[in-house]
Amino acid sequence: MESTEIPLMPALSDLPPAIRDMKNERRRQFVWGYVFNGANAALAARFAGYSAVSGGDKVMGFRLLQDDEVQEAIRALTTRYLFSLAPKAVLRLEALLDNPKHPKHDKAIEMVLSRSGHGEQVNVNVSGSVTLNHTDSALEDLKQLMALGASRAKLEEVFGVSGLERYERMLASQAKLIEHEPGGET
Repeated sequence: MESTEIPLMPALSDLPPAIRDMKNERRRQFVWGYVFNGANAALAARFAGYSAVSGGDKVMGFRLLQDDEVQEAIRALTTRYLFSLAPKAVLRLEALLDNPKHPKHDKAIEMVLSRSGHGEQVNVNVSGSVTLNHTDSALEDLKQLMALGASRAKLEEVFGVSGLERYERMLASQAKLIEHEPGGET
């Protein structure tokens, strides 16, 4: 179909609800023209009766394509049209499958088998758990920052004033535990 040939629009009752529910007939005509002229917005605007003077058809086409109602109607119409093409695609696929010399023959076989539930099926179940100890992680971060010589202000920025004091106390108590030897004096 040439880009200027637009088929007549069917009866309103034969159109998808998103188009039937549009309040404006010109918008409906625009959607129909846009889908069936190859997505030329200016041509669709002229088809819907908008003026082409001073490029008005281009401006109106652009504006209409920004509208949510128009976008939804285009989506509905293209979905219906795509569905109507499925039988043709199935026939072409059958012809391709019947021709073992076709370069895409093997790919077509794989596609048909996988989409009909007969292809390779891989069942991957992964389970497990991750336990995070935020305190231990924060203590490790504090040790590393202190080893790098981070300033007190930077440590307070990272851990907060009260958090830093808490973690410092915990590090100090860990150090005391490490220094204590079993059987020695306390």
